[in-house]
Amino acid sequence: AMVLGYAAFSAVYLGTGRLHLVPPTLLAPGPIDAAVPFVEWTVWIYLTQFLLLPTAIVAARDDTDRSYALYAMLVATVLAAAIFLAWPTEITRETPGHEGLTGLAWGLLHGVDTPANCFPSLHIALAVIAGRALWRRGWVVPALVWPVLIALSTLTTKQHVAWDIAGGLALAVLAVRLTPRILRLERTQLAHDSAGA
Repeated sequence: AMVLGYAAFSAVYLGTGRLHLVPPTLLAPGPIDAAVPFVEWTVWIYLTQFLLLPTAIVAARDDTDRSYALYAMLVATVLAAAIFLAWPTEITRETPGHEGLTGLAWGLLHGVDTPANCFPSLHIALAVIAGRALWRRGWVVPALVWPVLIALSTLTTKQHVAWDIAGGLALAVLAVRLTPRILRLERTQLAHDSAGA
């Protein structure tokens, strides 16, 4: 399920990053963004997202929480994709050096990711959903610290502006609230199908 979920995420996120129904809106940095410096090595913190998400799913308290986390991430992805298509946004990215492993990390990130799909930050939304799963598992410190560090890294790597973070938080809340309703609909449908058989 995780592999299929990641494949769906990649197709939706990367597809909407390159397919725009209207020209993207360029987001200008605000006062918070101007106050936060570009810190090249924090790309490694930014990339820990790809470790946080599977960790949160695998380490979830039980199968119910595991399913909840995975579905909430997919719901957030679909909602974000709708926004990315209707109102694509992009930022002017920093051009870091290409020396050493950190340069390689930047090269891979910019090679795969686009400067689009900024608002709302799906990076933030998924990190918050993962943090919720870790919190319910009882891993309070990682649940709080890891998503916060990732949020800071979206600013220090200049991959997002502050408004994107606010949008990502709102997206996470919406996905978490919608997911139980979607899961209940699935259970109702399964029960109805079984009764009909």
